[in-house]
Amino acid sequence: MLIHGLFRSAASMLKLRQMLEEHHLGQTVLFEYASSRAAIADHANALREVVAGLPPESPISFVGHSMGNIVLRHAFADWEAAGDQAVLGRVESVVMLGPPNQGAAIARQLAKMPAYGWLAGQGGLELGPDWKQLEQSLGVPPCPVGIVAGRLPEGFTNPLVGEAGDFVVSVEETRLPGAEVLEVNQLHSLLMDDLQVQQATAAFIEHQHFPD
Repeated sequence: MLIHGLFRSAASMLKLRQMLEEHHLGQTVLFEYASSRAAIADHANALREVVAGLPPESPISFVGHSMGNIVLRHAFADWEAAGDQAVLGRVESVVMLGPPNQGAAIARQLAKMPAYGWLAGQGGLELGPDWKQLEQSLGVPPCPVGIVAGRLPEGFTNPLVGEAGDFVVSVEETRLPGAEVLEVNQLHSLLMDDLQVQQATAAFIEHQHFPD
């Protein structure tokens, strides 16, 4: 299942979907949600409803981009709280592309402008000034997790981010305990379209680790 990020749509994951299908990794499902129109918890509820409609015995892998990973982590916390082994027991792997797993400095900076909250909605605010409250509701996937973090060359740091990263999320902000990390020279918005990232994602889904 592919989960897009803030201000994007499921169409942003189509090239990655094509690559995964070419690797014959099973049926792919695009999760579409109005990223700027509700809270992370609401998006997580919608994701859980879609997952509940999947074939009951089939294994599941997730690939998220940006905020999509935070929606997924909230869903994992919800499944864990409910003791839902019907889902948790079937999840084989998670690949996170540019995940703001520690919140996002850029969201904290942009939230100082009133228009940001109007444009990004509650979910966008939760990545920034409301992160500490949201973080308490996030889980860690109980399966192998691979993180793809963009690291642009020195000199291409976004002052709103303040650290090395993909111009939107810093490398340090992507971190999650126990996860395998792959760093690539790519912009945040293009991670899912990068051939190296696509191939690494397919490899992680198939083997539960990135290629050497």
